[in-house]
Amino acid sequence: MMGEKYAGSVGAERLNEETGLENEITERLASLDAGPIELAKFSETLSLEGSFSVSENSFDAAGLLTDNADMTGIVDVFEELNTRNGDDFTMHDSFSEFILPQGKIHENEKNYDPVIDEGPRLVHKSNSTEIYRIKDLGVKIITDETPFEEQNRKLGHELSISKFLPPSTRRRRVVEIKDFNGRPGLWFNWEHGLTLKAWLEQERNRLQNPLLPRSRVSMAVAKTLSDFHDGGVVFNNLSLENILLDCNEGIEVATFIDLSKSGFIDMRPNADKEYTNILRRNDLQMLGKLFTNIFCGENSIISEGKGGIVQGDENEDGSRGKRGKVSLPSESVSIAGEELPPYMQSLISSLFVSNDKVCAECISPRDVYSDLKTFVEKLNNPNQQYKVYEFPVPNNAQLASGLFYGRQVHMSMMNHFFNTVVHVKLSPLMAMVSGCPGAGKSTLVHQSLHDFRNRCGLTIEGKFHKFSQQDSVLAYAFDSFFAKLTESSNSVFDSMRHRIKDSIGLNSALFEAIPNLLMFLQQGSTEDITPIFGGIMSNRFEHKLCRLINAISSDEHPLILFLDDLQWADQTTLDLLWMLMLDPSITHFGLLGCYRDNEVDDSHPLMDKLRVIQGRGVKLTTIHVGPIERESVNDLVSDALCLPPRLTRPLSSVVYQKAGGVILFVVRFLKSLKEDGLLYFSMTSRRWMWDLVEIKSKRVSDDVVRHTTLQMNVLPAPIKKGLMSAACLGPSFDAAVLKLAIDDGDFDIDSFLETCKDGGFIEEWRLDNDGYRWSHDQIQQAAYDLIPKEQRDIFHFFLGLTLSKKAKSTRKDILFLILDNVNIGIKKFVVDPEDLIQIANLNLQAGNKAISVSSFHSAANYLEVGIGLLDEQSWVSHYDLTIQLYDAALEAYYAIGRFSSFELTAKQPIKHAKCFKDKLNAYINYVRYLTAAERGEEALETCLTVLETLGEKIPRRIGNKTVMEEALIVTNLLQKTMSCDLLGLRLLKDPKKIAISYFLDAVFLCSYETNPVIFALAVCRMMKMSIQCGLCEISAIGFGLYGTLLTGPLGADFEESYKMGRLALKALTKLDAFKFKQRVYAYYYGIIALCKDPLQASCDKLLEAYEVGFLVGDIESSAANLQLYSSLAVWGCGDKIEKAEELIRMHAKRMIQHKQNKACKTILPHLQQALDLMGSDEDAYMTFFGISEDDLLREGIQETVSHPRNAVIFTKRVYLAVLRGDVESFKEEYEMGLLHHNQQVGIRFMGKIMRVFLDGLLGFYFARKRGSDEKKWTDIGEESMKTMAKWAEGSSWNFSNKSLLLEAEYWFLLGDEILASAKYDESISAAKKHKFKNDEGLAAHKAALFHLEHNRKKEALSYFNRSKACYESWGAKGLVEKIDVTIALLMASPLPQLSESIH
Repeated sequence: MMGEKYAGSVGAERLNEETGLENEITERLASLDAGPIELAKFSETLSLEGSFSVSENSFDAAGLLTDNADMTGIVDVFEELNTRNGDDFTMHDSFSEFILPQGKIHENEKNYDPVIDEGPRLVHKSNSTEIYRIKDLGVKIITDETPFEEQNRKLGHELSISKFLPPSTRRRRVVEIKDFNGRPGLWFNWEHGLTLKAWLEQERNRLQNPLLPRSRVSMAVAKTLSDFHDGGVVFNNLSLENILLDCNEGIEVATFIDLSKSGFIDMRPNADKEYTNILRRNDLQMLGKLFTNIFCGENSIISEGKGGIVQGDENEDGSRGKRGKVSLPSESVSIAGEELPPYMQSLISSLFVSNDKVCAECISPRDVYSDLKTFVEKLNNPNQQYKVYEFPVPNNAQLASGLFYGRQVHMSMMNHFFNTVVHVKLSPLMAMVSGCPGAGKSTLVHQSLHDFRNRCGLTIEGKFHKFSQQDSVLAYAFDSFFAKLTESSNSVFDSMRHRIKDSIGLNSALFEAIPNLLMFLQQGSTEDITPIFGGIMSNRFEHKLCRLINAISSDEHPLILFLDDLQWADQTTLDLLWMLMLDPSITHFGLLGCYRDNEVDDSHPLMDKLRVIQGRGVKLTTIHVGPIERESVNDLVSDALCLPPRLTRPLSSVVYQKAGGVILFVVRFLKSLKEDGLLYFSMTSRRWMWDLVEIKSKRVSDDVVRHTTLQMNVLPAPIKKGLMSAACLGPSFDAAVLKLAIDDGDFDIDSFLETCKDGGFIEEWRLDNDGYRWSHDQIQQAAYDLIPKEQRDIFHFFLGLTLSKKAKSTRKDILFLILDNVNIGIKKFVVDPEDLIQIANLNLQAGNKAISVSSFHSAANYLEVGIGLLDEQSWVSHYDLTIQLYDAALEAYYAIGRFSSFELTAKQPIKHAKCFKDKLNAYINYVRYLTAAERGEEALETCLTVLETLGEKIPRRIGNKTVMEEALIVTNLLQKTMSCDLLGLRLLKDPKKIAISYFLDAVFLCSYETNPVIFALAVCRMMKMSIQCGLCEISAIGFGLYGTLLTGPLGADFEESYKMGRLALKALTKLDAFKFKQRVYAYYYGIIALCKDPLQASCDKLLEAYEVGFLVGDIESSAANLQLYSSLAVWGCGDKIEKAEELIRMHAKRMIQHKQNKACKTILPHLQQALDLMGSDEDAYMTFFGISEDDLLREGIQETVSHPRNAVIFTKRVYLAVLRGDVESFKEEYEMGLLHHNQQVGIRFMGKIMRVFLDGLLGFYFARKRGSDEKKWTDIGEESMKTMAKWAEGSSWNFSNKSLLLEAEYWFLLGDEILASAKYDESISAAKKHKFKNDEGLAAHKAALFHLEHNRKKEALSYFNRSKACYESWGAKGLVEKIDVTIALLMASPLPQLSESIH
């Protein structure tokens, strides 16, 4: 072909559409002596496919090239057409040169002689050609005796090929045909690089990974050939000598140099396709031979063989049927001593097509390039190299774990989630992956987690199962995690060990549930780390688990907790996830979950919990995994069979139609094809082949479980029995246990395991224990479905019974497994009472074992079954078993909040126990239950009943007189026993007395808010018990509580109160009562210490106690410490208000996280006050509960008029009004608040201190109004002043500035300006000295108002500025803005009007 290409979007059809264009061209060409032209015929010769091309063939066919034709004019016609059509119709500048008739010289030829600076150099010589190089040009001449006219024609053909191809095609770029040494010469730009043959010579000695460079070179060759074909040219001369290799920006490129045998492809719609396919097929066969030379050597022989993708039966020689294809020889082919991978063998084999027209049409160099690109990607991907180097064996077509298909978008979302966990220090993050069973959710996550671990991330992984204990999943996941860390012995985790020890303590309740945690902490440690065994309350385990996660995660090692199949998670686990996500102290942590969306609707507990978590401001990333696309199915099939994607596309299309895009179904369907002989391995072609016709006609179930069950049904009976039994053993099983479970001497366990592994049903797991697990829970379900529904109960029962009989020596190790099967059919198939008792005893053992590892849901289920096997006579015939079952059940029920069963269960031992001692445990749990259910009066009545039974009667109706009498007895006892000698008293040994002490403490917990008189009496009895009978761990609480009573209700004896508080602290160590540390700290640092120690010193201690409470699971005491801290932080210590706001907010979130809504509502007024002081518009009540402060007040009033939260709210409002100098509108509300204040217990905590202080300020303020109630307000002010003065005697640091300020207000009322002014200054100085910025600012503000009242503007302005500076330092921007307005008014207004406007 001799023509330049018109590149553009204008084709022949567009040329026809141009009005009048045909006539114009015809007339103009005729005037140039061109031959007659028929535009229609001319158009048929134009190359289409989005471009307009004109060639010599086109001109010849159109009859343009006559002897007299003015070729320059003809060119001008088309170039003018080019100009008229713009960029859509382009002609190259050199077009005129190559359309000249052969042998003619263009009259406008440039005088260009490249041989000026350097002479020609012969670089190649053959029998008929020579090639010379002249700088960057080359010249090819024909040296045989061919006439010059013929030489011109041949060289002109190469010129036309080079010019016709698109510019991007890598070929020899011919410049012109011009005389060279008296002969026609083909001048071309010199291409740099090595010939493929020379490159292979260099590669011959490569020892490492020779496959990769050869594959990349092959890809470059295929790319260039595909560009040729796409450009309408067949190369027809592929050889090692005719290809130059070079590197362009790190990528191998191939250039085809000898174009002498190249030809044009007729690309017209009506072209002869068969002839076109022959031309293309010839290039493909040469490409196959070239690849064979590249990979296997130049002497490799391609033999004709039968194989490929065919239908029919395989013959004796390994072929199938008569329709064979050319393939590589059956013996293995190697490269550099390594066997050529099957993928490449199949790819090369597919190129040697001979007479299969259909196949030839569907194969193109572009397809080959795509296959090679996929192959190179596999070589570069460590996760897929197994498919490159592993030659498939005849019986195996299996995917490696870690691959995923069609999930690029999902992977991107996962990586974004992980990046946020790693780089952003936020509260816990959460992502949920949903999809149908078998869609590849877990595979996607595991691949993502693999990349996350490579970035120093840590992962804890757990999976819930339909047939196993859900509440043990987390403990097992953490145990496996620490087992791996212990095995690694990596010193980089030393800092984690220290964090864990500091966070959960050395005597942790987690060690029994997570034994490998203990081993991890003991590794390289000399410390005594002792586990706590015995009854573990659920919340204790959950809260410690939260702290454990906080200790594990760090910026160096971020943590992902992955939980699979959350649709089966138990409520306890869901609650724990809720706690984790709301814990503000946890950072660099992400929760990743998977669930089946076809089993989870909007009413599912999981969705309920996710909505609650999102409602608390936690962002949820949702990733839906649906069926994969058709092309992704083809990638999967390609990987499974080690074949290029192009070859597997016909098969994968059918697979997609049958199995959809559900990956598990696709894999199972492929396995069934292999088992049915429709997918087989041919030894002749050494690759997998298939019977496409039969596969298309194969009927397939639309459900993967049903499909797999049908597959299993055709297996031999012993294999099916093994599958059914293994399915009943759970998601994993030990081979030895399975052998015991099958009561059949003919059962061959080894044969069963091999069959199931080959079938892809199971996989090896925990090899040291001969363990196996199901490859997917859908496979387990399919095996379970082999058991007829009506026979499942009896199958389970006898399997469990068989295990129980055969495994007596190891029964404890598989106790859960035995009972999980026996319990299913126990009542249907067991009638012997003794057998029932035996099984009830086993359930007791299982229940206690489950409680010990905090699997309370499982424990409750075992114990409930055990109780159900008893009858009324069991209280007589099997008393010990019965009472133990009930006691254990009560503990489990309480832990999981199964209160619907709790009350009825608790009443049974109370009613039937032989002695009161046996009833005590039931009573203790019952009181706990009533308290948790906010049935405080019932709880109190139960405690009083128990105490009366134990001989410690407390009257239901008592007054203060009775309490004072009890207190006097205690005082006398203390006088006889010096306080320093109290800790030297004997230890209490009497169980009955110890029980009394515990129930007296329970009375306090039930009554301290609702019945302060009984509360005080109970504390006095606790003190009497300790002094008269001996000390126990409850004595530490008794000392602390008694010290709090001495701050108010029993008289303000602050010295004795302080002594008792110090004694309580010492008792924690003396009596080993550290589990009560959080309570003793609350009494001492929140109340007692305020009478002597600086207020600021208590804040950190209260926060410490708050954390300790979480550590031991005493959330109620943690909440109490938080309330005490919040009041100190906002009202008392004068630290930065921003710090207080941040901490209170964080801990308020934790209160909600741990379901302490009541405590959270009590501290919200403090948070709101901090926000108000900072000038924020946020409504804390609305943020946390969606209600207003007034709603909260009404809620408290409905519960009880004297609700302590109401007092906090009123105090907060009055304090803000005082700080702002705006109390007039709060008079009525204050009086209401005063009522609440007077009804509170007289213990002196920070709220009490503030109310006394505010009473004095407001009393004197309203008294100055000189109204009819002046005396009432004066009395209130004076009483508060006396109280504060007395407190100041005990702690000048804490109370002197407040006492002095009240004195100043008092003298202001009496009109003594000198004394008042002096007291204001003294109060300011004392507050500054003791670092109370809040009180310093308030005193300065009060002094300013005092001077303003007496028309001293300058002094007032000075004090206002000082107050502003204090509030700025405190962080109270809201107050600063208020004072700025006041100062502005003071500067602009006369004093009378200003004074009136301020007051």
